[in-house]
Amino acid sequence: MVALAAAFGSLIAVGSPAAAADDHFWTRSCGSKYYAYADNYIAWTKKYSGGSCSGHAWVRVKLNGDWTKWYHASGKMTLNNDYGDIELSEHKGCADCKPYLLIP
Repeated sequence: MVALAAAFGSLIAVGSPAAAADDHFWTRSCGSKYYAYADNYIAWTKKYSGGSCSGHAWVRVKLNGDWTKWYHASGKMTLNNDYGDIELSEHKGCADCKPYLLIP
């Protein structure tokens, strides 16, 4: 999990009230499966076991009109925002893969 505080306000792991949500599931051509979820307080991408892709789970969010940099991890990458400021999120399965846009 990543805490982003510098330019975008406090982003930390906390409990959150109910929020609108969006999600997406996809399978890459190599057979690797991914699931992405976003609401106004959290956005994450998870790579499931199986398939032959070596790509990570990637996610970035749009806060106050600006996109963060991409963050990634081998299994699951999570970004949290305790203010509920996540406007949009993008998720992908490798550095050069097509991103999927979620609208919480």
